[in-house]
Amino acid sequence: MSAISIPCPACRAVLKVPNASFLGKTGKCPKCSHRFVLALPKADADEVPLVLADVPVLPLAPQKGTSARWVPDEVPVPAPASPSMPSSVPPSAFDFAAATPAAAVPQIAALPDANAPAGFALPLNTGEVSAATIASGKRKVVPRKRTRSRAGYVAMLVTAVVVAGGAFAAFKLINSGEPTQARQAPAVNEKWEEQKVVIAASNASAEQLSPTNGKPIPLDYIPFTPHVLCHLRPADLWKKDRSMREFQAMLGDLGLWLKDQITTRTRFEPEDIAELTFAINFGPRMSVPEVAAVVRLREAHTGSDLMKRFRGRLRPDPAVEVYEAEDFAYLLIDNQTFAVAPVSLAEDLALSKNDPALAAPDMEPLIHESDRDRHLTILFDRQLLDSHREDIFLPQMQQVADKFIIWLGEEIETVSWSLHAEPNLYMETLLHHGSASSVLKVQRHAQLQFSRLPEAILTAVRMMQPATAGSRQMIGRFPAMLQALNLGTSAHAAPTCARLVTILPQKAAANLAAGALLTWNQSLSTNFDDDSRLTKTDDVVVPDKIVDRLKMPTIIDFRQTPLQEAFQFIGDSIKTEVSIDGDGLKAAGFTQNMPQTFDLGSVSAQAALHAIIQKYAAERDPLVLIVDEAGKKMMLSTKSKAEADGLTPFDTSPR
Repeated sequence: MSAISIPCPACRAVLKVPNASFLGKTGKCPKCSHRFVLALPKADADEVPLVLADVPVLPLAPQKGTSARWVPDEVPVPAPASPSMPSSVPPSAFDFAAATPAAAVPQIAALPDANAPAGFALPLNTGEVSAATIASGKRKVVPRKRTRSRAGYVAMLVTAVVVAGGAFAAFKLINSGEPTQARQAPAVNEKWEEQKVVIAASNASAEQLSPTNGKPIPLDYIPFTPHVLCHLRPADLWKKDRSMREFQAMLGDLGLWLKDQITTRTRFEPEDIAELTFAINFGPRMSVPEVAAVVRLREAHTGSDLMKRFRGRLRPDPAVEVYEAEDFAYLLIDNQTFAVAPVSLAEDLALSKNDPALAAPDMEPLIHESDRDRHLTILFDRQLLDSHREDIFLPQMQQVADKFIIWLGEEIETVSWSLHAEPNLYMETLLHHGSASSVLKVQRHAQLQFSRLPEAILTAVRMMQPATAGSRQMIGRFPAMLQALNLGTSAHAAPTCARLVTILPQKAAANLAAGALLTWNQSLSTNFDDDSRLTKTDDVVVPDKIVDRLKMPTIIDFRQTPLQEAFQFIGDSIKTEVSIDGDGLKAAGFTQNMPQTFDLGSVSAQAALHAIIQKYAAERDPLVLIVDEAGKKMMLSTKSKAEADGLTPFDTSPR
């Protein structure tokens, strides 16, 4: 059988078909995608005559390959559409196609041409058949091996190699000993570095004021994680000493209750105990808190004496000595040390001999800063105290407890308060900040809260109606005691907490204890929502003019207090609204957080403001005070800003 060469009318590419049975069918040039009717070329003198080439007979057996698919022998052939003949097809070709039956035309997908360009194939619109089918005349499809393109994989491999090479080069460049450009060291804030030295020196000096130098409070033999710790030295607090007896007497009912709790739980008198550590774990909400204690006696006692005091049976455990009584379980460590807990915690108490309790993360810094030689130390978690206040405080104490927790503020996470009564009254308050705060922020917050405490207590005291004249006199003096306490307190910043140190004369301990106890007891029976019972006092009359208000006395003791807080404190003292011109201060290079440290004592508000303004008098654009008599306001601004706004600075110099 001879093949017929047919040129494409568009690109003149030559296509060979096996025989004349394909003439008259519509084909598509794979080179230029032009569709045309297969027809014999028109005879032309200039054209080369057609040459019939022998088409090799393809083997009947299917070729080996992959992804073979089976097609049934009888494939229905759809009726071909009427071909549209272009103007370039001669009439003879049309007649030949019309004379060829449609059913006799085999269906092919593409016919290769040995002489055509690479990839040239002729797709037809009548179906798909292979070259072997054309040669053999059968409709069976022979599976062919499909070749997958590897261009995508090669591109991905090349990209990965380039990226890896670039990363390796960048790594070598960054870690090389000879960088292309020298790195500049970050600028050092010299003022802040100097301030850190001052803060550290202030904290070190505060630590040296401590009358004791003991180790931290231990958590040995406590059967749970403590939420509240109370460490005291009963033998020192209840010793036969005149000053301490006066202190014990002033404690009143609180001292009697504490002594009764010590005797009931430990089976010893306070005078026989050198160290006593109470630990409280709150547990689930609305449940009774668990209380445990570790007792360290002044003198060793025999085992038989301790067994008689415990009045309990010995548990059958050879590793530990745990005695279970009706109310408490006792863990004997040695002849001078034992632990006590509820009977329900006997098993945990036995395990605590070799496994000390773990401190809560928020309390651990304060425990590390504690001193076991102090007469009294109380540590607690503010959030847990707030969550379980219904389980701790009596119903009549709920309102006072709420006010106390709110007064502490959200800035504070845990609190440690310690007291030592000899040779002077020494108190230390440690405040650990939460995750959203900082040591310096807590320090400023505590200073501001303690400075406002006397006025807040005075407001509460005015609501009280003591039954006796002595109680009335002592409670009335309590706000003044707190004011003296505030003046004797200095604030410092330790690495992990804010430190407040208070030193007062020894006789102040008894007065503070009596005033605090009487005020507390009276608060439990006072309705603070009833204004009709407000005690009438000779209130200080606030002058109408600000010039006269500036002459009012105020107590100034600023310790690293921000400028805005110091200015606000002076304004509150004279009942005058104050503000700070932030834009003016910013233009002059000032900030509202500039620390103010002044210990002026009782001075006029004008003298206090003059001390602040004089601190920056030598600056390029000094601070000035603007007094608005019509609006009853004061504003802190700069000289240039005041002149630009047409305002007259107020002369704060003493007259």
